[in-house]
Amino acid sequence: MTAAHTAPGALSAPTPAVPPPARTGVAAGASLTALAWMAFFMADVRDGLGPFLATYLQTQRIDQTMIGIVLSAGGLAAMAATPLAGALADRTRAKRALVAVCALAVLGASAVAFLTRSPSLLVLSQVLTGAAGAVLAAALAALTLGLARSAGLRHQTGRNEAYSHAGNIVSALGAAAFAHWMGAPWMLVVMTAMAVGALACLRAIRPDDIDHVAARGAEADGAKPSLSSHPEAVAPEGFRAFLGHRALWCFGLACALFHLGNASMLPLLNQRLAATVPDSSPLLWTGVAIVVAQLTMVPVALWVSRSRRWDLQVFVYIAILALPVRGVIAWAIPDAWANIPVQVLDGLAAGALGVATPLMVERYVRGSGRYNTALGLVMTLQGVGAALSPAVANSVVGAQGHFGLAFAVLAGCAVLALPVFWLAQRAAGHSGPAPAQPPALPA
Repeated sequence: MTAAHTAPGALSAPTPAVPPPARTGVAAGASLTALAWMAFFMADVRDGLGPFLATYLQTQRIDQTMIGIVLSAGGLAAMAATPLAGALADRTRAKRALVAVCALAVLGASAVAFLTRSPSLLVLSQVLTGAAGAVLAAALAALTLGLARSAGLRHQTGRNEAYSHAGNIVSALGAAAFAHWMGAPWMLVVMTAMAVGALACLRAIRPDDIDHVAARGAEADGAKPSLSSHPEAVAPEGFRAFLGHRALWCFGLACALFHLGNASMLPLLNQRLAATVPDSSPLLWTGVAIVVAQLTMVPVALWVSRSRRWDLQVFVYIAILALPVRGVIAWAIPDAWANIPVQVLDGLAAGALGVATPLMVERYVRGSGRYNTALGLVMTLQGVGAALSPAVANSVVGAQGHFGLAFAVLAGCAVLALPVFWLAQRAAGHSGPAPAQPPALPA
């Protein structure tokens, strides 16, 4: 993929409805490709041990309540760090350095989780993972907008998500295989290899290709594509005005309700397997479940980013509606094979929402100069739901093992997100711009 540079005489020509995202004239194709591959390798780094952790702690006979506390600690830390991470990404030019430092921090924290059964150290490891993961997410979002700009954001976000899900497939297969045949701590070998790959791709992104003004959403509609060397050249929107974006707040609340129901679904599924069928290889099934979801997410991410027929709001509704169905299936099928249909629906929901969330946020606050702060706000509200989800789910399960009831509660939480997102669209004053007509993605 190559970047086309706008000829001087072409600036007065009519602007196409949707300029080809890969040819914005902002960033070299090599940097955009490196960004996509970094998303591939970062998939295993950003979330640490992810759903493997709950299953691993279950196999180590860690108290059920403590598992919920450990998982919630990471989510709460991410929630607390996300607003600061978004504001930092809006202000700093050292986005590449942020990614490198945080990737190494997550890797170290994951190693600690395998080396101790101390509750305090387990909680501390997840607090570090959550905080570093929040900064990673903010820095990656800023890099994407700074390299692709507003015109290319939908294309590049979909591309990043597809690469990220493919990376999750590779890492989950590797981690599950190492855990099954050599022991859970060997999953760190896979994490280390992925971290090295991510840092190599990060080094390939040229600093001069990053537009730091565009990276914080200060690019107005129709702004001509030119790199800005001074991020302070465009003043950001006042904080009071920023807080007045009602659509943004409603969308964030909808995301919070979605993740309240979604975050514990996969860990709970395999915790039930570990608790009720001791010889069922729950760590291996966790890996299988992740792969099924990620295989579904790859085409879904590309579908959302390339759709010519449907606007982004349609995909948000699809994502929300998939979750209650997922919870009902998880409740109704108590054996390991429930992983398959449950995770196909997870792939549909997470794949669609993963692409749509940063795009909806950019749409709500375009031109404000506070894109990463706004995305941080939404991710914080989303993190509230995700952080509370393990505590809610494991409390419902309790010592009596009410896993089915827990799935029903999680599914019910997601239903509440539907009217809230409708309010977000109404507060925005329109149903969104006309569906984009993006070109086919490069091979």
